[in-house]
Amino acid sequence: MGESRNVYVEPDERAVIRTADVYQTEVEAGTGGYSDTLLAVVANFRNSGAPEGFNAQSMVGKSKRGEVALRLFAVIDPATETFVRMGFKSRGCLAMTACASTICSMVEGKSFAEALAIRPEDVKAALDGVPSDKLHTTYFATEGVRALVGDFLIRRGASIEELDRVVPCDELSIPCAMCEHCSLRDARVELLFGGEDEDVEEVRA
Repeated sequence: MGESRNVYVEPDERAVIRTADVYQTEVEAGTGGYSDTLLAVVANFRNSGAPEGFNAQSMVGKSKRGEVALRLFAVIDPATETFVRMGFKSRGCLAMTACASTICSMVEGKSFAEALAIRPEDVKAALDGVPSDKLHTTYFATEGVRALVGDFLIRRGASIEELDRVVPCDELSIPCAMCEHCSLRDARVELLFGGEDEDVEEVRA
């Protein structure tokens, strides 16, 4: 049989996702290592984009050795501090999109305390596994939730002491080391130094 009639010839270029909210920057060499559950989430995500009326947002990710990042958006009920609706935007790989969509589903309807109790292992379990070289995406998902809570508190006028109590940061922790970029980390710096340009420039020097 000639190569032109062989339907099993692997194409040189792989299919990638390009939507307004999901941008797959990593070209996957097939789907080996991904669970059927994870692939189903990617194929059927319904919670992308920023929900109308969102009052908190966050961003976490990395850019070294390839960009992998997510933004989370939330409509939070201020009276009960409960997540009402969630949405996401993601860049990177299939695992990042799956973790972003999954954390949105896991967090909706939960209180801050319940949402902050979700661990990377819980996201991994919900997807029936994540490839070992993609485990950072599970950390990004849960760190994104922490940053969402921090963003909401800061918009409400929280002090650095309140942030330390509700969403403390440990710069020596694995999640913090995983996240090269974190909106909560940036917000804490702005709170600590009052947003004064000269102070920030001095810290950077």
